[in-house]
Amino acid sequence: MRCVFDHYALLYMLEQFPRNIASELWESFNDWCKDGTIISQREAKKCLENEAVEIASLEWSKRYSSLFKPISEDEAVLIGEIMDRHEFDFFDNQRLAERRMPEAIPFILCMAKRQDRYYVYRKNTNDDFFNKIKKICSKYEIECIEVEECLLTLYRESNV
Repeated sequence: MRCVFDHYALLYMLEQFPRNIASELWESFNDWCKDGTIISQREAKKCLENEAVEIASLEWSKRYSSLFKPISEDEAVLIGEIMDRHEFDFFDNQRLAERRMPEAIPFILCMAKRQDRYYVYRKNTNDDFFNKIKKICSKYEIECIEVEECLLTLYRESNV
């Protein structure tokens, strides 16, 4: 199972995940980030750095900076196609297109689709937003999974 984490999932891991209770899972998470099992998109790094509260989170994002990948040309084409179909209209498309606002999720979804990875999310209080994301995932056959379920699945797979 290969995954691409959105910034909400990464922020959860860095600032809310109970490391003292699940230290082995936390260590495995770091290993998966190192070996490429888990990646993210460089726009997610910008979002993470804007929203992180703890200094340790910013230090982690620097230490694991290779985790954050640019999109490929093929992924960029897919973003354009999906934008042309108005799938991302709930985002501010003009600002997204001009790269003034780091909205990572469209990039992450296209990475997940083109690289055959699971899109890993952390649901927040905005159900409407995540329902729209899940609808896009369903329409474009992008597997999506909540962060805790992803970690447990990866952990089980690595300990078989």
